[in-house]
Amino acid sequence: MARYIIPSVTISAIYGVYKSYWPDQNDKKIILSVDDAVKLLNVNTNTSEALRFIQHTESKEFLKSLNPAAVALLARSGSELCMKIPIKSCLDQKLDVTEALRKFNLGDKWNSSIEWINRVACPEEDLSCSDEWLVRLPSQIERLRRMLQLLYLTTEKTFDVSAIDVDVVPFLFNVYAEFYHSNVDIAVLAIKILANIVGEDEKYAKSMLDSEWLPLISTMVTNGKSLMERLLSHKVCQNALSSLRSINYRLSSDVYEMYLPDEEPEIDIVLIHGLRGSVAYTWRQKDSDENLLSSCWPKDWLPLDIKKPFRIIGLEYPSYIFHFTGTQQSLQTRSERFKEQLEIAGIGKRPVLFICHSMGGLLAKKLLIDSTNLLKNTVGVLFIATPHKGSPVANWGYSVFQPTEDVRMLNENNAINRKLNEDFSAVSKEIPVIVSMVETVESNIIANAKSIVVPNKSAVFEQGAVYHIADVHLNLCKPTRDSASYGVIINFLQDCLRESDKRKKL
Repeated sequence: MARYIIPSVTISAIYGVYKSYWPDQNDKKIILSVDDAVKLLNVNTNTSEALRFIQHTESKEFLKSLNPAAVALLARSGSELCMKIPIKSCLDQKLDVTEALRKFNLGDKWNSSIEWINRVACPEEDLSCSDEWLVRLPSQIERLRRMLQLLYLTTEKTFDVSAIDVDVVPFLFNVYAEFYHSNVDIAVLAIKILANIVGEDEKYAKSMLDSEWLPLISTMVTNGKSLMERLLSHKVCQNALSSLRSINYRLSSDVYEMYLPDEEPEIDIVLIHGLRGSVAYTWRQKDSDENLLSSCWPKDWLPLDIKKPFRIIGLEYPSYIFHFTGTQQSLQTRSERFKEQLEIAGIGKRPVLFICHSMGGLLAKKLLIDSTNLLKNTVGVLFIATPHKGSPVANWGYSVFQPTEDVRMLNENNAINRKLNEDFSAVSKEIPVIVSMVETVESNIIANAKSIVVPNKSAVFEQGAVYHIADVHLNLCKPTRDSASYGVIINFLQDCLRESDKRKKL
């Protein structure tokens, strides 16, 4: 059999001719050359077609003509072209951790902590101590982690860019490289800080795009070892585009963009997990904790089953059962925090719907009560085993252990939850689509004890359709693609899209 090898430059030419005669309906400008594609990328217009065009181009000289925003778009798409863009090495700079930390002007406690981190594992007067033992003690690594957390908290909101030197970018890369294999939590924290700072000022974004972060972030977008790595790398790209004024929204520390279509979204989907949940675990298919990359059904399945363009946003917040350790937040505190972060992410500018598991439904109700703009633009809420009237399991936990604010909120006699339900009932008629999903299989609670976590009387909201699903509480938000629960979700989304279409005609 004969084989025909067509040069990639020829493919680009054929592609250009094809597009000139049979343009897509959504094409804003016909792309006939590499120059056309570069111009569109540099102004973030018709980017999906421009990216597809340049992938077929043999010569890579055009990469020199891309501005920083266009490079960020390449990284966001996971393009291998990012491997061919010249960058500055971070590791070759051999940054001294102590000196790097001193460039962050965050106060006296910060400076004293730096001295602690710089101490070595054995005293200098011990002449038998060899060089390989001059390493950080575990306590010093913990102090470094806490300092990074302080830096993370500092960069969550608008900060004084003069207080944090741009060298923070290579410093974070060195932290990531040093701890990626030995302490994943610290490595992930470094990426979270990076996502915050590149969204604050373009100098950080440009530094990141000009460094070893570029090929790493681009690779993680599509090939990250965990869902969290993929979500964080996407956030880094989006926030860089925000500070470079290429997009008009930013993703704050607790907000993750789980899916973004090529076209302008018609609707935003907001996912809110429940007690002890997370963005990277709650919305994945049933699996074990060790499997970090099972199907994330909102991200992987919904774009295949819903034909209209939509964006998916996931919210994340810390929550605990027992009051031994950890940050404690009230429902009001979370509502105020997310009200601001959702607005920054552009939620409320177009129709929005909420999909909430368990306690996440209570947060959704509080958000809709507190934000008239959000309520006005909400077309639907799906409550998945939400304890509108509390949970008997919370009553039991309350009597045995010292509960957290979250568990007290779920007590069947909790006055705050009762008032929340009353207040939401007063405004719920403004939301056209409300659906409740109810668990019907007992969950393992502790030892051999089993119970329905959220019984029918609590899980059914007074308005909208009700579906009883034969599964346990935690798995109700982890459907298979042919399951009854996934069918409910698809029907709910289609109803919401119809309501959104009706509003456009008004």
